[in-house]
Amino acid sequence: MTPLVSLRGVSRHFPLPRRGLFTRPVLRAVQQVSFDVAPGEVVGLVGESGSGKSTLGRVALGLLPATDGAVLFEGQDLGALRPAQLRAMRRHMQMVFQDPFASLNPRRSIGGAIAEVLKLHGLPHGETDVAGALARVGLEAADMKRRPRQFSGGQRQRIAIARALAVRPRFLVADEPVSALDVSVQAGILKLLQELRGELGLAMLFISHDLTVVEAMADRVLVLYLGRVMEAGPAREIFRAPRHPYTAALLASAPGSKRREMLLQGEIPSPASPPSGCVFRTRCPFAWTACAEEVPPLRSLAPGHEKACIRDDLAL
Repeated sequence: MTPLVSLRGVSRHFPLPRRGLFTRPVLRAVQQVSFDVAPGEVVGLVGESGSGKSTLGRVALGLLPATDGAVLFEGQDLGALRPAQLRAMRRHMQMVFQDPFASLNPRRSIGGAIAEVLKLHGLPHGETDVAGALARVGLEAADMKRRPRQFSGGQRQRIAIARALAVRPRFLVADEPVSALDVSVQAGILKLLQELRGELGLAMLFISHDLTVVEAMADRVLVLYLGRVMEAGPAREIFRAPRHPYTAALLASAPGSKRREMLLQGEIPSPASPPSGCVFRTRCPFAWTACAEEVPPLRSLAPGHEKACIRDDLAL
């Protein structure tokens, strides 16, 4: 199947304040990431805070330009588009942010917020159209006159989803869409996203640190650490039999996990000064001296399943 979205060797760096006259340090948020998202597919992106997940999501939408590599949408390089062309492409690529209250204008009614998006993309934006967008996420037409502060957290996230999907995009980046919600509300939002995926044929990059949530949503999973992919493969295989120590450690730390506990040393290093070789080696309980010598490439383990680790003798 032809990919809807393709990332090819994507890196995103941020310059930091100078140290002296000649040194300009760089924060390497994302390093050499490649993956595809097929039409209607959900790709889960997991990793600890500071691993580069949100940055990668924004690069995938063209909200942040890639420092290196390319992002393709239906074969078109987003980095090569003129501003007007990229603006037109936005209709097909939308985002749901982690904090719905921060992403909604508190002074504007929710009906006005949705109508504004429809109008911006040259689509019908009357009350009937806004009411239809709200009905799709389980809200009523009478709600369109109210402001964000008059809704609960779960309802605000539904509004954010309604706004993103009002223009009928084909690709959605959901950045921690339920992490700010009570557990009792999360299930409803996840069920809604699954239903909308089936109804609209929506492709999705689903970003979360919660492996239980990703397991319920994703077809494939990418495990990100310090901006690099440690393991990638079908969700069922990743959760049943992880092949990279970092993946195994994440799964073992999930609430209710029955996997053997695996303790990681220290905290995730700064992306401004990543370790040499394998970026995970400073916390890996299985690291060898050779792990510091070169960055391990992603190696194929089975069709569609890869890992970035030089060791094949690990029992995880």
